[in-house]
Amino acid sequence: MHQTSPSTPSHTSDPQLSAQSQPQPELTPPAVLAFHDFLRAISQTPHLHAKFLNTLSFLEYIGSRKILKSQRAENITFDILSHTAEEIRHAQAFKKIALKMSQGKVESYSSEHLFCGAEATLYFQAIDQSAAARLSQPDPWTNYLLTTLLIEERANQIYPFYEHILAAAGFPGYLKTIVREENSHLQDIAAEISKHQPLTPELLDELRAMEDAAFQRFTKALQQELLQAS
Repeated sequence: MHQTSPSTPSHTSDPQLSAQSQPQPELTPPAVLAFHDFLRAISQTPHLHAKFLNTLSFLEYIGSRKILKSQRAENITFDILSHTAEEIRHAQAFKKIALKMSQGKVESYSSEHLFCGAEATLYFQAIDQSAAARLSQPDPWTNYLLTTLLIEERANQIYPFYEHILAAAGFPGYLKTIVREENSHLQDIAAEISKHQPLTPELLDELRAMEDAAFQRFTKALQQELLQAS
């Protein structure tokens, strides 16, 4: 006697199960949300916003200066010069908006022309020093690459949103090139680091946690300064 074949399972989908199987949108980290709130707030006060833009220009300038300080003249290649020039272009782009927004008043990187300039320097230095401490042997170039990797990862979280803020303030399209170039750098930088230092997931997690703490301190300083200036 033949057994009857089991009935074909129903293909009626379970809505709850189906929803769970769908890829979930990546949540924006709280530190980034806090920074977004700061960007919205400072954009309401143009003269302070101009100083903050000048601070971003200052950070890009620090990056270009660090490239040159990390290399002896005989080691400077075309790629290194290109990356240095790119950092300078980014500094110029932010400075250009700052000058327009401030009607030419935000001219230099002196403290009165910056918004939390000292705290911006501390943010950069905290990453730089922590990266240096995790190298197997002292190497200014690898230290620069690790620092740049972390800062550009953060920029990629901030700049696309900031582009909308600037567009609403009357400066559309200014960050598109910067966002594109920052994105293209990340894989190149990671590949270059791997030539000098194993870029393990454990090392990246440790460095990113350190950067996140420094970024939160910087954001808190910006928020406090804005509150006092309002």
